[in-house]
Amino acid sequence: MASVALLVTLTPAIADDGPAVDPVKKARLASLLKAISVTGSNLDEENEAVVKRHYNLLDALQKEFPEQAKEVSDPRQMQVLTEEAVITEDGQAVSPVTGKPLSAAELAAIEPPAGAQESNPAEEQETPEETEVDPDALAASRAKEPASGAGMSAARVSGGRWKMTHITYTHRSYFHNVIFKYHTYARFNYKGGKVRAWGQRYDDFSHEQSGVDTDLMVTNVKSKVPASSATSKMKRKVYLKVPVYGEYATVYPWAKVKVYGTGRTKIAGSGA
Repeated sequence: MASVALLVTLTPAIADDGPAVDPVKKARLASLLKAISVTGSNLDEENEAVVKRHYNLLDALQKEFPEQAKEVSDPRQMQVLTEEAVITEDGQAVSPVTGKPLSAAELAAIEPPAGAQESNPAEEQETPEETEVDPDALAASRAKEPASGAGMSAARVSGGRWKMTHITYTHRSYFHNVIFKYHTYARFNYKGGKVRAWGQRYDDFSHEQSGVDTDLMVTNVKSKVPASSATSKMKRKVYLKVPVYGEYATVYPWAKVKVYGTGRTKIAGSGA
């Protein structure tokens, strides 16, 4: 269940609802924002009562303060996009779906931009080796990877295929306004039914509204390789502010990719 990220932008030009000048409406708006922040922070627990109350509060905000609701992220409108490329053993970038070569523009959409934050190895947490195999792979088709591959790093790995995965979580309001986008990028090498090495990993934000302040990474995890499968997860801290009220919510967007030795990937993530 995806959690919520919240943002309200109040300007002097917004006068129809009058929350900036009417103390009663201002108090009501503040009360709604506080309640939405509380329920939104608990959505990951997948409690049906909490989810229902959260959406009821969002509906009330949209009904009572439609202008402000345009800038409040609604998880029902969240969009997830995954873009991937496979680098073959001869160095060609191809689509993992069609196997056809990618254009320069297609490859650029998958690669991290110059401003993306590369993962700091000193801050990475390594979790134990995973043993889950690709459920779609036939056991008979998986070759054995020699034990000598243990501890293989991206700098020393040779052969196999590299796969690049770019995940984008777009946070939108009920009215489809973009609040912010959270991007994560991960590379991994695979061959013979094994994830052999991690490559570079990055994260980045784009399209932030003026009231979105991004902060330090709070989770930076990758599992030990070589292994039948491996997981990379990144999470950031984000402060949400409004001109009239200042900071009113802190959210933790995250994205996770589980990769298999066959090259298959499985995506998960959340808005807060």
